Amino acid sequence: MTRTTTIDVRTKWDKLVLELKNLRHDDIGALVPLCIGIQSVLSPTENYESCLRNLQFMGFELLKSCELKSALERWQRLREFLFNEKGFELSSVAAPQIGEEVLLMQPVLQKRAGHPLPLAFILLNLAGRLELPMALIQARHHFLLRWVRPGETVYLDLYNQARALSEAELIQVLNRSASNLEVWSSKQLMFQYLELLRGAFERARSLLQLHTVFNLLLQLDDANTAILGQRALLRQKLGLTREALTDLKRYFSFVEKAHAPFELRQCLQELEYSPTEACSRPTTEFLH
Repeated sequence: MTRTTTIDVRTKWDKLVLELKNLRHDDIGALVPLCIGIQSVLSPTENYESCLRNLQFMGFELLKSCELKSALERWQRLREFLFNEKGFELSSVAAPQIGEEVLLMQPVLQKRAGHPLPLAFILLNLAGRLELPMALIQARHHFLLRWVRPGETVYLDLYNQARALSEAELIQVLNRSASNLEVWSSKQLMFQYLELLRGAFERARSLLQLHTVFNLLLQLDDANTAILGQRALLRQKLGLTREALTDLKRYFSFVEKAHAPFELRQCLQELEYSPTEACSRPTTEFLH
């Protein structure tokens, strides 16, 4: 096994950032490969090629078994393949206890269980291979897929193995969750995924991984002052005082001090009156 170098880590990071920045609004099929790329920068010494091979092999199996089938038959085959043959299921972990094991693509693919969002990414990726145009709609606290067919739009409930909803069931779900039928863009979904990882790493106090997630969130939305401020606080905690001060100066170029949270004002004061040299520590590969 070859030793992972700083150059290897930087290459992985640069590739992931480029793919995130080039992510198209409707490129739903790219979400699973991006999730694998995220895991590769979170744990740069691990090899995740088997994850991509697993996904590619599932797609190949499906395509072979769907030759000459109609769209409806391809969808029925996909549901049977994913939920029965492969046994994928939604994790029953409550929101406050969601951990990385139900979010990161490697354990989700290996255990065939996880949070609804990465499972939705897998389903959407396979549906795209079968030329079934689907998207995830903006239903709060629910995961509904929209499948646009000639002359018909079908809504599928991921909580019930993607079973089609009747019109009455759809209205009930939307009313209960105060939702609408707009679809999430690929970048919006990736932002949600990173937010879930952020919560998981915060709960686990995995600070270096959390720092990487903040960096990725800011790659998707560099004007997000809330995340910029939170990264500054984390950087101070990690001893990266120069980087923390840079974040805060940028933050306060957008936000008036009187309107900023007390902890950020206090952090700025502490950093302005302390040495700004970053601690000597082997964490440069996580700074990106």
